[in-house]
Amino acid sequence: MRKLIIAAACILYLFDGASAQDWRARFGTLVKTPAGPERDSIIARIVSAGPDWREVMTEIESLIFPDTTRDRALPGSTTCTDGVIRPYVIYVPSSYHPGAPTPMLVHLHGVVMRPKINPNPEEYIGNIALMAHADKLGWLVLFPFGQKGASWFDEVGMPNIMSLVRTAKVNFNIDDDRVYLSGLSDGASAAFLFAMTMPTDFAAFAALNGSMGAGSGEGDFSTYAPNMANTHIYVTTANRDRYFPTAQMERTIAMAKKAGAKILYRKLIGEHIPSIVDFEYSEMFDYLGQHPRNSSPDTIIWETAAAEFGICNWLAIDEITIDEPAPWHIDHNVALVDSTISIGFLPDDTYPGAGVKVGALADGDYLANRIGLKLDDIIIKGNDISIDSLADIDKFKAILQYGSEVTLIVRRGDNEVALQGRMPVPRNYLIFKRYQPSAQVRAVNAGNRFDIQGSRVGAIRILINPKMIDLDKNVVVIFNGEKIFDGKIAPDIDYMLRDFLANRDRKLVSVNEVFLRPTK
Repeated sequence: MRKLIIAAACILYLFDGASAQDWRARFGTLVKTPAGPERDSIIARIVSAGPDWREVMTEIESLIFPDTTRDRALPGSTTCTDGVIRPYVIYVPSSYHPGAPTPMLVHLHGVVMRPKINPNPEEYIGNIALMAHADKLGWLVLFPFGQKGASWFDEVGMPNIMSLVRTAKVNFNIDDDRVYLSGLSDGASAAFLFAMTMPTDFAAFAALNGSMGAGSGEGDFSTYAPNMANTHIYVTTANRDRYFPTAQMERTIAMAKKAGAKILYRKLIGEHIPSIVDFEYSEMFDYLGQHPRNSSPDTIIWETAAAEFGICNWLAIDEITIDEPAPWHIDHNVALVDSTISIGFLPDDTYPGAGVKVGALADGDYLANRIGLKLDDIIIKGNDISIDSLADIDKFKAILQYGSEVTLIVRRGDNEVALQGRMPVPRNYLIFKRYQPSAQVRAVNAGNRFDIQGSRVGAIRILINPKMIDLDKNVVVIFNGEKIFDGKIAPDIDYMLRDFLANRDRKLVSVNEVFLRPTK
């Protein structure tokens, strides 16, 4: 009988060991499996093996990455949510080693509303001065490429950026707490936008000669300056910038700082040209490097009018009410005058002939729309100025005045057509658009206690990170002075795995969440 018991114990021991080995092997397969039924099946089998959550966390944190070519730009492509394949490039420094977590900069280009993507992405990044700084510091650099319909401000381009970040994290050993987002012109405007809508994946931002409100305008949704209190942002503007001049943009910076934004602001002398920031990259990299992400901040301030932009780190606003706002919930915004001289079109850079071909038209009250300029028109004359190149367009724009009469001569097919109209007058506008009520929370975490002030909050979630709380003790949530939760949170392996696979963030893995609907 004793021998039978010992034999049974040995068999049980071998079964448990095999089971443990089995789920670890399946985890190795899981991280390479795309979303779908097969992934769901693997997750279910790992959960059924019953591993301890700490063991799963160890597997996540100790992933092994493949070796790769170094000291060069590696081209790639991705299928966006609209079904279109678009390119990207990731630069791998000579010092990269797959065994060492490496910082990564995501850099967004300007003129993102052009109809066509740069036909030679590798050549484009080879001309950017920041590359020498990245290589010297040993940083990876990811370059997404956007266009009209898949810009930095819409439902195709924004998810593409995040998808590429996570793709990079599959293939390279990236330090999750040192992923940064920078951009020039439209890319800078996008850096502001991501800081106010989706900052969790990034440690800090750099916005070089852009507009804090362009994302709100181009994306046609509301953004909120208080959200920039959760990160750090390096900002530049230029005094002769024809799109985002310092005289206008410094007012938005002052407003944002008053709302709590953590901004380092530098005013440059010059125009809206890429080379003006070449001497800023050293300072920019230094600033970003000094601000790694705190993956478990003790304070979060967040405002949103849409649940899709409701998540910041460990807190999510899931529902917004139409109640009266709390006395401390004020709208931080500023009115500006749009004094930009713009015809309202983007050129087709691939057109090789004389004149300037219309590649895209801007929405809104622009001269182009007033006079009936069309796609594929070739502009050959503006008033008395012959147009052979983009430089001539700039000369033409320099003589334009608000409200003045304008005549454009264009080639349209086989004909020359004269288009006449009047330049729009400057308009006043709010830097951030407002369509519907927003909710705001101010949340503080201290050990197992969460104290939350909320305004117009219908429902919230707290994402439970074991770095923040003791899972053996109750979690207490106080909302507007009232206790709304007091209980233990059990780690959920299924939740854990899905959270990691969705975000590919090894330093910010939630083991469960608490969904709460505060009483009024």
